[in-house]
Amino acid sequence: SSETMIRGVLLVALAAFLASAEAGACAASDVSIVQEGMYTDMTSQWVQTRNKLEEAKMAVFTAQFSLKCKGDKPISAAALTAKVVYRSGSEAYKAKPGITDVAVLASKSGSYQVSFALPEDETPAGEYKAEIFFAGEKAPVASISLFHSVPLISGRHMEMLGLFALTAPLYYVSNQFAVSA
Repeated sequence: SSETMIRGVLLVALAAFLASAEAGACAASDVSIVQEGMYTDMTSQWVQTRNKLEEAKMAVFTAQFSLKCKGDKPISAAALTAKVVYRSGSEAYKAKPGITDVAVLASKSGSYQVSFALPEDETPAGEYKAEIFFAGEKAPVASISLFHSVPLISGRHMEMLGLFALTAPLYYVSNQFAVSA
C-alpha cells in the first residue's frame, strides 16, 4: 500500500540523516583511518577493432579501510567521497584528471572501500593518494596511499629477453665443444 511505501521512504531518509549526523558529530581533526587492505594490479582485455585485435591494459587500485572518531569510536555508514591525487618522488601532489570524484562504498561491517582504474598509458609510476571526504565537505578527513610501479620490460620485450636468456647458455655450451673427426 502507499502507506507502507511512505513508511519505507521515511525510514530510509531517517537512516541517511542519522548516518550523516554520526559523521558530522566528529570533527575532521578527530578522524583516524585504519587501513584494512590494499590492492594494485594491471588488468588486460583484448578488443577487436575494425582492422586488428588490440590489448587494452588498465591499472586497478583498491583500498579497504575503516574510520574512527577520537581513536576509538567507529564511524560507520557515513556518506563519503574521495578525490585521487598523484605524485612521483617528492614532488607536490597533483589532481589526477578523470578521477577527482570517486565513490566510496560502505559495507555492513562498518568498513569502506575506494576503487578506481586508469588506462596503462595514463598511469605513470608513483604514489596515488585517495583523499577521503565526508559528503558535502571541502576538507579531507583522511587519506590512503596506493603505490604503482611500471616494469622496465614488459610484453614483447619480455619475450625477447626470455628467448635470449634461454639461447645464450646453449650458444656458450656449443662453442665449448669441438666436433671430433
